[in-house]
Amino acid sequence: MSLDKGSRIATSLDKKDPELVVTATLEWDGGNDRRRKQGADLDLYALFVPAAEALRGPTAPGSLVKRHVPHGDPAVPGIAPRRDVRRPAKGEGSNAVYYRNLGSLQDAPFLRLDGDSLEPGVETVRISRPEEQGYVLFCAYSAVSNGFGSFRSFGAKVVVTDSRGSTVTVPLFENAKTRYWVAIALVDFTVPEGASIQHIEAYGGRMAESRPVLHADGTIELNAGPAEFKRPG
Repeated sequence: MSLDKGSRIATSLDKKDPELVVTATLEWDGGNDRRRKQGADLDLYALFVPAAEALRGPTAPGSLVKRHVPHGDPAVPGIAPRRDVRRPAKGEGSNAVYYRNLGSLQDAPFLRLDGDSLEPGVETVRISRPEEQGYVLFCAYSAVSNGFGSFRSFGAKVVVTDSRGSTVTVPLFENAKTRYWVAIALVDFTVPEGASIQHIEAYGGRMAESRPVLHADGTIELNAGPAEFKRPG
């Protein structure tokens, strides 16, 4: 199943299944030989809101907002907030799994990145406890060393699977250049069906290094997070 621009699909998940693992993979081939030689280092980021902190407010999850203050009712009632989630120091960025904060499958946040691929290939985030998740936003960052070129020119896409045979591909449709960030897909684990996967494809500002922010109500604010400034070496 491949999502159209702006579309979403609900998938059936038994979130209490201890064997269930949801996998999100950023795949890219570099596009072509010229693009690969110039540079093709992309990074997968998983921005997350734990189930205990997730809100259901008047603005729909996946909406783009500015200067937003999230409010609403608990999206997953009856879950007590966890006290053992690693909160990176200010400047690293909170509630994000990426190459500087790989996460964990055995402990909170129950998400883990497999590592940092510096050339075309794949980067994968695994989610071992879907019932502990509220919202997860999958983003890609293009290193400054790549030069200018759209994420689509790298052949980038996100593929979400549930280890039970369900696969959803989230492609990119726009050729937005001079962008370091793209928010690609939002997975909403608060829906009763199990999970909802939404095509986002929202780009950061021109030459802007600040990453997106995923708010507690599942809304997305571009150019509002910590700056990345990844350099060669």
